[in-house]
Amino acid sequence: MKNNINRRDFVRITAVGAGVLALGGFGIKELIESGSAREFAETRPLLGTFITIKLIETEAERANGAIEDAFAEIQRLSLILSRHDPASELSILNKTGAIANASPELVGVIQKARAFSELSSGAFDVSVLPLLKLYSQSFAEGGSPPAERDIEATRAAVDYRLIETKDRSITLAAPGMGLTLDGIAKGYVVDQAAALLKARGLTQVMVEAGGDMSLRGMREDGQAWKIGLTHPRALAGYYEVIQTSNDCLATSGDYENAFTADYSWHHIIDPRVGHSPREVASATVIAADTAYADALATAAMVMGVSESLALFETLPGVQALLIDKGMKRHATSNFGAVVG
Repeated sequence: MKNNINRRDFVRITAVGAGVLALGGFGIKELIESGSAREFAETRPLLGTFITIKLIETEAERANGAIEDAFAEIQRLSLILSRHDPASELSILNKTGAIANASPELVGVIQKARAFSELSSGAFDVSVLPLLKLYSQSFAEGGSPPAERDIEATRAAVDYRLIETKDRSITLAAPGMGLTLDGIAKGYVVDQAAALLKARGLTQVMVEAGGDMSLRGMREDGQAWKIGLTHPRALAGYYEVIQTSNDCLATSGDYENAFTADYSWHHIIDPRVGHSPREVASATVIAADTAYADALATAAMVMGVSESLALFETLPGVQALLIDKGMKRHATSNFGAVVG
């Protein structure tokens, strides 16, 4: 599988994963000192990013077996949902424009994606792949964004309403269409892996994929986790530390795959206008599940501060922190209390 992960990605991802634990996420120190349990962890490159599973357990065989099974499930889902794997169902769909007898997981994620597109008035749109490819090619070949005429022509193939699903059949109704599930699949896979571990009776668990995270259990003192949020303009370190009892969150940022050094052009494209949005540098969303948080974080990057916060204030259980290009914070009224 192709995994384009640069040094900044590695530092950012490992900083987020380590941050939850280093800041007291599971009360690890107390558990280890008591001798009753210890940390088990593994990181692997999948879905175009690094995926980390950490858990606290007393039995090594049980812990290692659960981690191995969780990664097997992630691998299985990757072979369905990853556009980075040319043999995946998603890649076949993008190549042929249609697929019959699609896996229930692919149909389900695409249906979820459509619901998020409707919720965000088209700001979240998994059919944006043709525009992303256009930008990647233009910057790779000429070091500049594509011409407006090319952007407008490509936009004809970008519209989530042209993704047709019927039973287990999926059709892309316009020529040149292609889907990227990068803004929802990571969260979905994290949720499925966390659910598997929960079903095994493991209660102290973290599953993290490129800033999308599911946490199970509380600190040993019964308090909420302290989580470090990556600074969008620093190679490592935290912009802010929050405390929250919600166990699912996702972060999207312009720094994850920028085409220009000033982050004005990056991998997140507004499907409604064909340009990278210019207001938000980073969006962190806490929600009921990681796929939900993942899609909303991507949508927030496109919608901007005012539109995003207005929407999120109406969604039960959703919290968000947006950092604009000037590094100013904007948060929903219910966002987790700052602790450091």
